[in-house]
Amino acid sequence: MDHFDQRVKIIWTDELSVGNVEIDNAHLKLLEIYNDLTECLDTDKYKETLAIILSKMTDYYRDLFKKEENKMQQMSYPDLIRHKKAHKQFVYHVAIYNLNLLSEHPPLIKDVILFLKKWWVNHILYNDKDCERFYKMAHPN
Repeated sequence: MDHFDQRVKIIWTDELSVGNVEIDNAHLKLLEIYNDLTECLDTDKYKETLAIILSKMTDYYRDLFKKEENKMQQMSYPDLIRHKKAHKQFVYHVAIYNLNLLSEHPPLIKDVILFLKKWWVNHILYNDKDCERFYKMAHPN
């Protein structure tokens, strides 16, 4: 396997914080799982590692998405449907990657990592931050 630039790791910065400790801690845990995935880029057993990490991530984000969606519903978040759709699309993509690991042409780990990085960073920076801004405006104290 050719070498892939290790800068694909996501380093937590204040920019990624949504300003909610519980959500930030959940995102930190997800990024930790994601960063574990980047460690297997140059290994021969990347398929096994990828399957394990994607399954671990799947279990974790299901719980996170459910909590986020429940909170959004409770606060009557106007963009709930779009946010839920983004979550479902993510779940679908990860499921397809997992299924294709067993196929004749498994996904390249680079493609999986780049998809995950782009999705998580964009989702946190835009979708989750928008939701938290809405919450803070509705509950200024």
